[in-house]
Amino acid sequence: MARDYFLYKDVSNVVGFSCGGLESNVKFARTFNEVFVLTSMCNLESMNESSIHILRKLLQNNYRNLGIYVDARCEGHNYTVIYYEATKSFLFDETHKWLILGRKLDDTLSLLNDDSFGVVTDITIAIETDTGFDLYDVYNPCKARGGSLNVTVLGYWTEKSGVAIRLKQSKYERRFNLHGMKLRVGVLLPRKFYNLSTEVIVLNQDMKAKYGRSQFLYTILLHMADLFNFTMEIVEVDPRKRQDNSAPMFVAFQKKTVDISASPIVMKADRLRSGDIIGPVWPMRSCFLFRTIASANMKTKQFLKPLNIKVWYVVLCTIIISASILVILIRQEGIHSVSEGYNICILLTIGALSQQGSVFVPMHYAGRIAFIHIMLFSVLILNYYSASIVSDRLKNMGVKMNDSLISLADSQLKVAAEPTPYIRSFLQTPEKEIRYFNAKRWDKLPESKRYLPLTEGLNRVAKGGLAYHTSIESAYPYIERHFHPRMICELTEVHLFRAVLALWGRHRSPFTPLFRIGLTKMYDMGIRRRQLKFWSARKPFCPKNMLIAEPLSIYEAAPVFVFIGIAAALSLVICITENLVYWLWPR
Repeated sequence: MARDYFLYKDVSNVVGFSCGGLESNVKFARTFNEVFVLTSMCNLESMNESSIHILRKLLQNNYRNLGIYVDARCEGHNYTVIYYEATKSFLFDETHKWLILGRKLDDTLSLLNDDSFGVVTDITIAIETDTGFDLYDVYNPCKARGGSLNVTVLGYWTEKSGVAIRLKQSKYERRFNLHGMKLRVGVLLPRKFYNLSTEVIVLNQDMKAKYGRSQFLYTILLHMADLFNFTMEIVEVDPRKRQDNSAPMFVAFQKKTVDISASPIVMKADRLRSGDIIGPVWPMRSCFLFRTIASANMKTKQFLKPLNIKVWYVVLCTIIISASILVILIRQEGIHSVSEGYNICILLTIGALSQQGSVFVPMHYAGRIAFIHIMLFSVLILNYYSASIVSDRLKNMGVKMNDSLISLADSQLKVAAEPTPYIRSFLQTPEKEIRYFNAKRWDKLPESKRYLPLTEGLNRVAKGGLAYHTSIESAYPYIERHFHPRMICELTEVHLFRAVLALWGRHRSPFTPLFRIGLTKMYDMGIRRRQLKFWSARKPFCPKNMLIAEPLSIYEAAPVFVFIGIAAALSLVICITENLVYWLWPR
């Protein structure tokens, strides 16, 4: 019977405990060797306190399904050592397939220690009958939370039919109902700031900006409670440690005062000994926010930018060709001096294109046709140029910085951060960009200038010149309420930290596998996506077709004044030179 059952369970190794002699144990092991299943047998008479280390070695499964056979029909033997060690080492899990033989069901159940039983417990009790054995499935969702031992008829075994299973449902399908069991849900909330109950805070939409992630996860747990029929008792956990505000939650896990966290926590390998990751739920981003103000930068090419470089080449070629044609046609107007003709043609062409009029008006038809051609060409070019200038001014958006801390460190922006518990740990990570940013900017700042409150920091971002670090959950609602559309479109984000926060449960909790199934259902049915859109901060909207005319700043007008100054200085030098030549070498 034991061989047929463990073959049905697809185990590769079996550890047996019986009260038979050496010959009986050898025969038992040989039946398994015939089907290539490794078997170790141990006599119950030799089991005592001193042989616990041997028992632990036998029950190590190395991540494979291990079958454990216990013959509870022996009289006068103490099974407490086996069950106690299995409870202590958490051997009532999914990878350990237990088969316990007994004569009476009640007597066999009374020997069990169900303190560490869970939803995944795989224990089958086989009770002798006249024709074979009746098989019973036994589990307890969680004894510590008021769960009771559940016994269900699994099937039977006879010598002719072998193992016959009546329960056709999967394990989780028939064990999903927790019958209103009360689970303890921990929430990270600084209670001292609010004179409200925890239940009101986790469901209050007005506090979404500060506690949106906990409210989101609590709502997900409410859906799971409806799915698995359990109730929740909220346990408030005060995040008192500044370096890591999630550490108190893991302390509560170790004390077993909390079964699952309603506050999503960062996934880290060093925390896996204190808690179990159920699954990723909440994307988190923290970044430096600042305005990229186009009018705050000097633009040396803005007056050439409206026309493409190829267009400027065509305009230059047109000036040369037009001036050359006028040189030929101007001879008909009675001007025979070569130098005077070139001067008139060049000044006429440049003056027409600059809309400054003409120093000479041709009298013949050929000259007038060429003059009208130059004037029309200048009008068309001026209209296109003016339209491009106006369009560029209405869309006066600067080129935003790359999402790189190195670029931010090399910029002239001042930096500050919101005084949050996690900012120090983020800046201590060994990434290249963060180390460069720390060395060049952050470490040089005095402690008094590093941190600013959220309101003050974002107000200084609105004025420009400051890159302020905070989480998007805190920043986006404030920006949406207080920033103008122009400011929103000018915002640039340089990320310091990106991660997906996870739903965590108590380490080796009996509910962890069930919650993983529940979270998978939340993903499949779209509940997690819908709740994430509702509780997460919405990114402030920037209209792509926004046109706002703003005054020309001194930075943008500086190239014009520089050009005028250079032209005035050059003309002054030429004027002085001409006068000196006139006075020193008169004709």
